[in-house]
Amino acid sequence: MFRTLTPTALSLAVLASFSASAEYSSLEDYQGKPASVHTQQANQSLAKNLPSNDVSAFERTQKGLIAEFGNHAAGELKNRFQYMMDMSVEEIPTTVNPSIWRQGMLNYTAGGLYEVTDGVYQIRGADLSNMTIYRTKNGYVIHDPLLSREAASASWDFAKTHLPKINGEHKITGMIYSHMHADHFGGSRGVYESGDFAKDAPIYAPKDFIKELSDENVLAGTAMGRRANYQYGTTLGNDTKGIVDNALGLGTSRGEVTLVAPTIEIQETEKVITIDGLEFRAINMPGAEAPAEIVLYVPQYRSLNTAELTYDGMHNIYTFRGAKVRDALVWTKYLTELKLRFVDSGLVDSIHAAHSAPVWNDPATAENEIAEYMTLQRDNYGFIHNQAMRLANHGVTIHDVGREIDKIVPESQQQTWHTNGYHGSYSHNARAVVNLYLGYHDMNPVNTNPLKTEQKSCVYVKAAGADVLYKAGIAHFKKGEYQESSQLFNDLVQCEPNNIDYRYALADSFEQQGYQSETMAWRNSYLQGAVELRTGEIKSSIKLASADVIANTPTGMFLDFIAVRLNAEKAEKAGLNFSFGLYHPDVEERFYGEVSNANMSNIEVDSLPKTDVELIVNKSDLTNIALGKTTLAKLLESGQAGLKGNGEHIKGLAASLDSFDGMFEILPMPNK
Repeated sequence: MFRTLTPTALSLAVLASFSASAEYSSLEDYQGKPASVHTQQANQSLAKNLPSNDVSAFERTQKGLIAEFGNHAAGELKNRFQYMMDMSVEEIPTTVNPSIWRQGMLNYTAGGLYEVTDGVYQIRGADLSNMTIYRTKNGYVIHDPLLSREAASASWDFAKTHLPKINGEHKITGMIYSHMHADHFGGSRGVYESGDFAKDAPIYAPKDFIKELSDENVLAGTAMGRRANYQYGTTLGNDTKGIVDNALGLGTSRGEVTLVAPTIEIQETEKVITIDGLEFRAINMPGAEAPAEIVLYVPQYRSLNTAELTYDGMHNIYTFRGAKVRDALVWTKYLTELKLRFVDSGLVDSIHAAHSAPVWNDPATAENEIAEYMTLQRDNYGFIHNQAMRLANHGVTIHDVGREIDKIVPESQQQTWHTNGYHGSYSHNARAVVNLYLGYHDMNPVNTNPLKTEQKSCVYVKAAGADVLYKAGIAHFKKGEYQESSQLFNDLVQCEPNNIDYRYALADSFEQQGYQSETMAWRNSYLQGAVELRTGEIKSSIKLASADVIANTPTGMFLDFIAVRLNAEKAEKAGLNFSFGLYHPDVEERFYGEVSNANMSNIEVDSLPKTDVELIVNKSDLTNIALGKTTLAKLLESGQAGLKGNGEHIKGLAASLDSFDGMFEILPMPNK
């Protein structure tokens, strides 16, 4: 059974001082507060209702271990969570929800090279995702080469010390990206430049991989990066008052996100591909966990790679950092198809995925454990989809559906670890389902043209009085009603961001909610918000658009991003009104666009019509401009680029573009 660690009398005394006595001069000396008595009681109560006797996931995580990382560089991530070494799943810190603590301990358990079955291996625990390695006739295929060059390089180096040489070498005969999230391609150069990558070895990806990758990381990349600071808690420490887990894995590696572009995007819905004698049945399954994604059936090894359609936990239908809302109904249909075709028909002995440990059928029993696992996973997303829409058809609004769905989660899902809300929650996923079908508006006319956030808060503060709201917030806090206190303190902070008592009070209420949260993004967001409220500091955003991502961004999307940067007020004031052409001689691509009515639009064309101005520049040089390695002026001066027509239009456009630094406020910062 779970056992909760008890805080010292001193820590409780510190908590009793509430917010007024604490000072947080900088991020460097930042420390969180202890868990309140109410938080301890809430977490203890939850622990009593968890299926603590089910340790099967820990057994699966250890099964097939070939070698642990030890002191090898591939274990860098695990070493960051060193404090977990002397802790156990039974000893729950008071500042951590017991369910996510168990998930963190499960992910901490993974750390090395594992055999899924003879011929299929995985590196787990080196990064947020798993690197899967398939043995081929003359070498190995790498599937999903992690997030960073450094982690992938170290992981392949570690794998080579334990996997047998084939024909005297560890040749990499191919690489496969399951989908277009960075933790599944970002380490590609670490593999590609390892010295083992065979000449002309194919690199496969799902249909629309490059398009969807660019779409997700470029147009909204700056905003996503800032929002990701909250989802992943970028200023939080790796400790029991900070990051304890990242749901899909323990955490993310540190290093350079790279991309070696795929040589083949699989266009067909389903296609048999053969890499160095090993056959894969690749099936495109877009629109569920990712806009572009493939799963793989490997008949020789009787194993199915489900990519990110399954993992030990509930996934996101909507992710806090921002992305296109995913289709929970399509997700359930994909899992039903995979189960029927490959699992129920007896074609697989194991399934493995991009996160978590594999699932095997036990040959000693007649039970189909894989079928049971996939059924629960499928019904998890099906429940969220169907019940959210049932409630919506009864008139439950997008703002209330999360609360209502939490009330009716079936016992079979509550008592199953791998359907718990570590990455996605029932609450925010249900809201995502309603948003997909009905959008953000709840149809209450007060929300048709809502006041801005600050204005709305100040209406409440002026009507009730700041002292009244503050005292009411403290009363709620003392009773352990942290959401109610946050609601009141937030209005005070929005209206008076310089008041340190209000800021610290809101931070305190956020912090306790973070300590009680099962979902990783909830915990990190609450705690990250507390940090920024207390310190008044914003840390640089996570950079999602790396140099390789920019280099592989289609020019049409690059122009779309220029259109996003166009400041309408500046464009209108400057009277920008012209047509333009862009020609890439190196790749024979042509684009036509217009700037008019404070807007910019473009399309790719076979031949350029007459335009007011035309820019001739190689695609590679345009990439160098985007990366800051050169300027258009330098290219024009050297003759590497050409310009026809009125160049003043280009200057006017450049002068009307915004720059994004990713340092915008999420919670109001005090005026400096």
